[in-house]
Amino acid sequence: MTNEERFIVSCEAVGEADVRAKLSANRYSELKVSWASSWLQRIDNDKSDITKAEERSSRLRDLSRTQNRSVTARLAFLIAVMLVALTGFFLLR
Repeated sequence: MTNEERFIVSCEAVGEADVRAKLSANRYSELKVSWASSWLQRIDNDKSDITKAEERSSRLRDLSRTQNRSVTARLAFLIAVMLVALTGFFLLR
């Protein structure tokens, strides 16, 4: 295992907040700053992908709800038209 890999493992162990705090306090050497920054960048990219997936799934749920409401509204309208037609038929008879 390389020094960078060991450092990344230690970053994962302490967590993102601690790594960001140490970066802000300049507690890492120049090389570790580079490793920490790239590790945090990967975390941010992963979060971005997760967020995108959540947004896609949310949009799909909203679309299916809208389509269900549309089908329900059309069905209700059709039933109302049929009732009016039947009522008119029996009244004119």
